[in-house]
Amino acid sequence: MSRLKDKVALITGAGNGIGRATAERFLKEGAKVVALDLEIDETFQDPALAWVKGSAAKEQDLEEAVRHARALGGVDICIANAGIGQIEEFVAGSRESWMRVFDVNLLGVMLTLQLAAREMIAQGRGGRLLATASIAGLRGEAGTPSTAYAASKGAVMALMRAISMEVAEFGITANAVAPGQIDTVLNAGDLELVSARANRQVDEFRSEFLRNSVPLRRMADSSEVAGLYAYLASDEAGFVTGTTYRIDGGELCI
Repeated sequence: MSRLKDKVALITGAGNGIGRATAERFLKEGAKVVALDLEIDETFQDPALAWVKGSAAKEQDLEEAVRHARALGGVDICIANAGIGQIEEFVAGSRESWMRVFDVNLLGVMLTLQLAAREMIAQGRGGRLLATASIAGLRGEAGTPSTAYAASKGAVMALMRAISMEVAEFGITANAVAPGQIDTVLNAGDLELVSARANRQVDEFRSEFLRNSVPLRRMADSSEVAGLYAYLASDEAGFVTGTTYRIDGGELCI
């Protein structure tokens, strides 16, 4: 596999889950990767991988990541993947709790893609702007009070549609990916909280949910989302822009 040969990708939230799997897939596809995360995984090393320890919500950390990408040849692909979850009832929410979620899930995405877009425009060779949203941004979720999270992810999808209109003239595409039930640390934490609220065992709660709500009756591995990102980052997706790709095992078909 070499669809991304000699491309340089900047990926935020690359320390685990979808970000980690995507970094691994891109390296296999021939890309050079700049990985930004709050924690660096010292066990994940590669000659074509550059780690940057920092937050996707802090401009100076993002600027450092861009400098690393520039040293590798520029920014061809940027995936704003970093995000946080929050289980909290709408009526219990506060300005502070909402701002914490939006600071990472929306403003962090905006800052990440803005810096990448500036680099791509200056380089003059096009590029791919991508962001991790969620199916939570496409519907309300009964039994899972996560209004701030859902709102932030819905805003990410709207952001990508708007960005796509502005950067198209530079040969840059902009798309979002909306995962459903993916086997990640973030999802596992949410499942523990929600099952505890329902006074249920986690495994029992998960099995029942998947059986009743996901037609494929399983969770996806992060590598499956990485495969979708590999396609959207490649030349094969050159005419795809301004859209959101669901990867949810059919959950929103019910």
